[in-house]
Parts: sequence; structure tokens; C-alpha cells
Amino acid sequence: MSELRQKYWGDTIRPVLSLTFLDPFGTRHTIDLLADTGCPYDLILNPVWFDKLVFTDRADVENNFGVMKAGWLRLYMPEMGLVEVVNGYGSPGVGEALAAELPNLAGLVGLPILRLGQYGGNASEFWFRYPVPE
Repeated sequence: MSELRQKYWGDTIRPVLSLTFLDPFGTRHTIDLLADTGCPYDLILNPVWFDKLVFTDRADVENNFGVMKAGWLRLYMPEMGLVEVVNGYGSPGVGEALAAELPNLAGLVGLPILRLGQYGGNASEFWFRYPVPE
């Protein structure tokens, strides 16, 4: 089983995961994302990262942050056995909210992706394991 471990970020101690995606040209990009177990969306990215990584557009979605662009993205971490096509959203509102506290984050990763594996944390680190042991 593969595992990612990352120290918490920021003064308010936020869990962060570094995940790798393929852009439409096949280039790998590793980005830092706030892990948000209360988020019902796979990924919400700032618009710059969304536009860079999306390979097929979908219908826009509206939420409390306003209208979000929607599309399919390629989560690509074969070294962990994690290669998936996932729902992604681009939101200026979420991007601005994250940048106010942690400007180096590209967005957030929500519960649908976290549930692909096991996730948790201790006093100093957040972790994500994949595949889930049987």
C-alpha cells in the first residue's frame, strides 16, 4: 500500500495533500491541495490550475461561492496505483478564499477523492493511503 504524508500547513493547522495530474498535453503537474472532508466535490481549483488541467468541459455548477466551471481532470499517480478521471471545478471564489490564508495552494480536494483510499492524521501530519487494504 502506498502512502502520502504531509505536515500540516498554516497557523490554523490545515491538512494538505500533494496530488499529481496530467494536463491535456500529457505533462505531469503536482499541486498542493487543502484536504476538506466536508467538501462534496472531488476537486475545486483556482481558475488558473483548472484551465491548465481540464481536458473536457462539463456544465457549470453554482454554489455558495458563485458559478464554478466544471470538467474532467486526470489524477495520475501510477507509482501509487492511483490513475483516475475525476470531476474538477474552477472557482475564483474558492481560489481567493484559500489564497487569503495559504497562497501556495492550488485548490482543495474533497471527500469523493479522499474516499478512494484511507485518510487521517495525527498531531503533526495528514496522510492518504491507496489502495485500501482488504
